[in-house]
Amino acid sequence: MPHPCAGQAPTYRLFYSPDSANLVIRMVLEELGAGYRTVRIDRARGGLDDPAFRTLNPQGLLPVLVDETGGVPLFETGAILLHLCERHASLAITDPAHRGPFLAWLFFLSNTLHADLRVRFYAWRYAAGKAEIQHLREMLGRRIRQHLQLLEELAAHGQGAGLLPSGPSVLDPYLACLVRWMQLYPLDAPLGGIARDDYPHLVQLLRRLEGRPAIRRAAVAEGIEGRLFLTPDYPRGDPCQLVGHDPDQID
Repeated sequence: MPHPCAGQAPTYRLFYSPDSANLVIRMVLEELGAGYRTVRIDRARGGLDDPAFRTLNPQGLLPVLVDETGGVPLFETGAILLHLCERHASLAITDPAHRGPFLAWLFFLSNTLHADLRVRFYAWRYAAGKAEIQHLREMLGRRIRQHLQLLEELAAHGQGAGLLPSGPSVLDPYLACLVRWMQLYPLDAPLGGIARDDYPHLVQLLRRLEGRPAIRRAAVAEGIEGRLFLTPDYPRGDPCQLVGHDPDQID
């Protein structure tokens, strides 16, 4: 059965804060050439707790994308990406042999790698005391490196330009942004750079993405210039104000 909005030209409204998870969605929209407008959320003034925003995402987290075609608000990065794949033929993965792995790895990025990163960013929510927080971060650091090793093995297929053998997909910018954030945040205990020798296929994928004009446009729109994914640069301005000490920035 075709998607109910198939054949229509969708437009979107993206709620964002610089270098948050909305960056993934913006990159995909730019790659699509889809029409969208942005609404910046002022976290410092309680924008995430604004009742109007909470009607879009009761958790008060970013990203939020409103599909203006039907006025449908979406939250959760993985859910938004899946919706975009269903709305745009150029993103669709319909072959069952390819769709199964795509869904599995999309949920791996969303439910495993992204979730572990978020706990590591906000370890103080899950552990008490400096020593306990540091121990939790170290344990999660080891888990995250194991996740990267699985993804490195996946990327070693030699059959295309994307993480999956079937070719480029929305998984590529999602993973790239996660790799970016794991190196930058939290400011007092970053995971460190990505070892080129340990993850050569991931490094190749990230370098390829960094050179894409649409990816660059999305980054610049959020104040990010210079290196994006490998030993990345902080956005313009004070990184502590942008992300490092905000509990609801990277979700």
